[in-house]
Amino acid sequence: MLTFVINLDRDKARLKRVEALLSERDVAFTRVPAVDARSLSPDEIAAACAYPTPVSIRLQPGEIACYLSHIKAWRLLLDSDEDCAAIFEDDIDLSCDAAEVLSAIADWMPEEADAVKLETSLKPIEIGRAPEAAIGDREIRRLAGCHIGTAGYVITRKGAARMLAESKKLRMAVDTTLFDPRGGVAETLSLFQLSPALCIQTRLQTSAEPASASNISERASHKSYGATPGERLANRIRDRLAYACRKLRNFASGARPRVIDFEP
Repeated sequence: MLTFVINLDRDKARLKRVEALLSERDVAFTRVPAVDARSLSPDEIAAACAYPTPVSIRLQPGEIACYLSHIKAWRLLLDSDEDCAAIFEDDIDLSCDAAEVLSAIADWMPEEADAVKLETSLKPIEIGRAPEAAIGDREIRRLAGCHIGTAGYVITRKGAARMLAESKKLRMAVDTTLFDPRGGVAETLSLFQLSPALCIQTRLQTSAEPASASNISERASHKSYGATPGERLANRIRDRLAYACRKLRNFASGARPRVIDFEP
């Protein structure tokens, strides 16, 4: 398995911190230079985004840069001979047994899998009732609902190829596209969740310093449902029906909300 860390060229202090962290965890990695939102021209932003096509978000420059940075990592995986890659952003804390867990995930990874989410948002998420695998005191379960964030995940070649195909025009933020069924793509992917989590964004820990929070993106707020009143109404209804059906399907399958802990 490859390991990538996404880091802005200007964030040298953050790179130094994450280098020390991964060295302590005995995890070798390749740095992926992040796309800097400050370097994106208005024309580049317009060319990258699908907005205002129906069911798309007006992405902020930081979100676009973050998405393009992850695309770089997916392409590096596909250009290699490896079957999967762990991708981390540079604002994480990482469990002490990271090297062993990542190796075990690579050995376990089923052919159907697209990605395994390694991080936790410390918010309730819907996961499968039964474990798919056990790694020490951790479990891998199916990810059945939304779990925002791309600070840490393992993606397979199949998953990377699928995400690249879905990213010719950016409709939503990268974490929404990959890990939120409401984005339309995640619902068609085979996704899993590691529990307890292997990593967490430092900003979610009470001891985290403000300077350690990611500089890669900020969040957008405006969603387009279409250009005409009829189109907007139809897409909103479709959106709500899909959400209700997903909730019913998850309930019937035994998937329940659960907070994923982080194990240092």
